Amino acid sequence: LLDRAVQHVVAAARASDADTDVRDLTSDQLQPGTLAELTSPSLFAERKVVIVRNAQDLSADTVKDVKAYLTAPAEEITLVLLHAGGAKGKGLLDAVRKAGAREVACPRTTKPAERLTFVRSEFRTLGRSATAEACQALVDSIGSDLRELASAVSQLAADVEGTIDEAVVGRYYTGRAEASSFTVADRAVEGRAAEALEALRWSLSTGVAPVLITSALAQGVRAIGKLSSARGGRPADLARELGMPPWK
Repeated sequence: LLDRAVQHVVAAARASDADTDVRDLTSDQLQPGTLAELTSPSLFAERKVVIVRNAQDLSADTVKDVKAYLTAPAEEITLVLLHAGGAKGKGLLDAVRKAGAREVACPRTTKPAERLTFVRSEFRTLGRSATAEACQALVDSIGSDLRELASAVSQLAADVEGTIDEAVVGRYYTGRAEASSFTVADRAVEGRAAEALEALRWSLSTGVAPVLITSALAQGVRAIGKLSSARGGRPADLARELGMPPWK
């Protein structure tokens, strides 16, 4: 959400002047005096966007520079400050608000209902219609990563005509949320190679560590070895002896 907000500012500046210079800095790169250099008038009235990330971590001297700039901002300069909120650096945040800055709130989306609202909003922004079931299915399949959710909505909007329903989401994304390392291993040792590869692709794209996948595969192969050398008996007894659930 922060990156998207910054992109909107940059896009608006470049729509006004295609040659807009963008400077993207972290808090430690903005040393005392740096802001004055970046915002000093140029002979060519160059339009510039200065982005400062983690503004709550700016040094006291640099905060003074920013506050001084706020008293007489340059017309051709757009200053963007990314602040984490909270008590740290609150004085700077208050000064920026008092100066009349436009504020874009980017709250953390920690609840499933918030992610669902985000997906609906994405479809609306793209001018597309999606059923409530489709939105829920997408959240269930993709998970909590907003970049992934936004990308999925964009993909569906580009590929599918008409109203996007649960069946369409299922065709594109079913199985993704369940693609754990054990899913990959189970499909592999069952001999279902295509499904194992699909689960592998989903699991890697959602951040499952490769070492967990190789570990799960090793466990699966070990289980086959233990089972092949075990003596017959009732499934429940055999499962208890081998330390496996009966279904396996």
